Amino acid sequence: MTNGTEKSAAAGADASAARRARTEFARLISYIVFGLGSVYLSVRAGALPTSRWEPLGAGSFPKLVFAVLAVLCLIAAIRAVIDIRKTGHLYGLSGALRRWIRARQVAFALFGLLVVYLAALPYAGFSLATFVFLLIAQLMIAGISKKTIIQSVIAALIFSVGLNLLFAEVFNVFLPRGVLFAG
Repeated sequence: MTNGTEKSAAAGADASAARRARTEFARLISYIVFGLGSVYLSVRAGALPTSRWEPLGAGSFPKLVFAVLAVLCLIAAIRAVIDIRKTGHLYGLSGALRRWIRARQVAFALFGLLVVYLAALPYAGFSLATFVFLLIAQLMIAGISKKTIIQSVIAALIFSVGLNLLFAEVFNVFLPRGVLFAG
């Protein structure tokens, strides 16, 4: 009887170690992504224009913050690699990673859509780029049906054209018109 109990306890510990390894691997990926993003933003912050009255420059504080964040991500990534190696249970990791990505595919698609929106904003202008972004994002989340299309078009019009009018007429702040509509 004790032999069966020992086997089930060993199997439970083995499954727990494998789950811990998968969790650490997911953390490792997030540390790498945030670290690379911090390095990029630190480099970009260094390109901010300097002032005659500011000895350090406008980009010194953001550059410092992003550099510290990148170093912390590097330290956390090294610790995650050490923890993964300690567990030694890397089997099933690729399958778990595929399942994790598949479960979050809408979030990844929305992030990609946001990147495209930000890249298109200087060319298409605020109203057009925001309308297209909001329309596609809402349809991705809610699904496509006659009702959701109508609701999405109305909401996208309100938040794109309506916000542009609000800022221009009330706050006297003009949102980007874009290269396509500059004239």
